[in-house]
Amino acid sequence: MTYRVIQWTTGVVAREAIAGIIGHPDLELVGAWVHSPDKDGRDVGELCGREPLGVTATRDAAALLALPADCVCHMPGRDWVEDPSRTLAGLLEILRAGKNVVNLWWPTLVYPRAESEEVYRRLQEACLEGGSSFCTVGMDPGYGTAGLALSALALSREVETVRMSQFMNNAHWEGPGITKFFGFGRPEVADTPMLQPGVTAGYHATTLHLLADALDVKIDEIVEDHRVIYADEAFDIASGHIPAGTISGVHYEVKAVAGGRDRIIVEHIERLREQDFAELEFKGDGYRAEVVGEPCVRLEMTLSSKPDFVGDGIAVASAMSVVNAIPRVCEAPPGVLSLFDLAPFPSRNSMIRRSGS
Repeated sequence: MTYRVIQWTTGVVAREAIAGIIGHPDLELVGAWVHSPDKDGRDVGELCGREPLGVTATRDAAALLALPADCVCHMPGRDWVEDPSRTLAGLLEILRAGKNVVNLWWPTLVYPRAESEEVYRRLQEACLEGGSSFCTVGMDPGYGTAGLALSALALSREVETVRMSQFMNNAHWEGPGITKFFGFGRPEVADTPMLQPGVTAGYHATTLHLLADALDVKIDEIVEDHRVIYADEAFDIASGHIPAGTISGVHYEVKAVAGGRDRIIVEHIERLREQDFAELEFKGDGYRAEVVGEPCVRLEMTLSSKPDFVGDGIAVASAMSVVNAIPRVCEAPPGVLSLFDLAPFPSRNSMIRRSGS
């Protein structure tokens, strides 16, 4: 069966999603929503640096939702941070229109039951009204942390702790957003948005609750901790200059405490140089899930690209974690879903199939 897909925005990660959609044998791109007037009315292929696809981008959401489409691939950027109520209203409109939604942005919706009772209730009501399903994937929160940990838990008993880790080199990211977010190049953590009290806990709480429900563990409290390192010399990255003596790496943990012990932990290692945080023994970009139980399990997933690839492999992984889930979400009964509810969704976007071999 072919599922007709509307792509919601055409930014950096969304362009990788479009490539995945048009290369997937079970998906057909039928529309795209865009923010800016200069993109309105243009061919989606042109916007993505490709040959024309015969699909026109539009700012007219109502016209898109009137199309006979099966799913919306929802990637509206970081609007949810500034105005979550507006993002929620948009999602509810799409779901009530009978369109299934695979969501990347607003990543805490990876487990909507733990986001808030009101958000979960409104999403569930919209799904039932429209006969649609909703699921958020992504890498973290998402497949890189919770998905990997759930796989590790399939192999163990007498589980004591679960640790989920993301390792990311941010040196190649362009634009000021990443430096501002993690405080890179700043002299002290007081100017670092991500490390303000409650921010990391708020970002990862739903992941902790997802794993707690998997383990049937009641969380007593969630605590956060962090440390930073400072550049021993000045250097440049894609987004700017890092002066000596300023923040060049961040290691934070968010921990779910149960029975007086740290039972479930999410940690991030955000660095600008490969040699930083070498004691954590992880090379490159990727994820690690560790289960202390019987047996103890460690799963590691590294992400890289082929030498001739022009782009960002992390962006591709983020996009495809959503695109590959589309058939499963479309086939599911109406309602709010999580990684708990989906069977594995391997890629069918194959070079072998495309080459005709």
